[in-house]
Amino acid sequence: MRVYRPDLVHRRIPFLVAASGLTFVAAVLAGWLFGSEVLVRGAPGRAAMVPSTAISLGLLFCGLLLHLRRDSPRGAVQFCAGLAAAVALTNSVFIRLDAAGLDALVASRAPGDSMATGTIAGVLTGALGLVALGSTRLVRLEVPVLAALAGLSGIISVLFVHNFHVGAPLALSFAEAMSIYTALCLLGLFSALLLVALAPGTSLYPPDGRAPN
Repeated sequence: MRVYRPDLVHRRIPFLVAASGLTFVAAVLAGWLFGSEVLVRGAPGRAAMVPSTAISLGLLFCGLLLHLRRDSPRGAVQFCAGLAAAVALTNSVFIRLDAAGLDALVASRAPGDSMATGTIAGVLTGALGLVALGSTRLVRLEVPVLAALAGLSGIISVLFVHNFHVGAPLALSFAEAMSIYTALCLLGLFSALLLVALAPGTSLYPPDGRAPN
């Protein structure tokens, strides 16, 4: 059976990326639950993906998976994106009161573990792109594509320049507490979002609704 190419590029690959990302952030949350440093930060001295970041990214991956369903529940997608943005925005407020933000409640957290400013920006950008996918007007304005490209350019720059070890002299200030896990998840999220946003405006399947044999 021949795979219909638009379906492979614009639906199946993003689905695989989103499902993998969701599984990964679930593993990170399990790492916090069971005290596994490997799962939460990868190596000693590196910044950790804090629970609030894992939850925010998990919600965005969930929203993307819901969007990729044939009967995409627009309300559920918007709820996931909105809740992810709410966690990030709330964290940005709490960080002003306590450097750890919402993650101050985590007893096993190291002093420098928190949601980075760059992570907050990435989550908000991803939420915007996800919500825009369900709006005809915003799609016409290329908002999903622009959000994905903005996120991709930002996170690729971070991956090339930033040192993910806590307190490293070459660390970017806005990404100082960002985990390599977070950066890779954002890279996957924005890549998948871009593929979905670039899908043809018509159905990914021929008029009969089935992939050709």
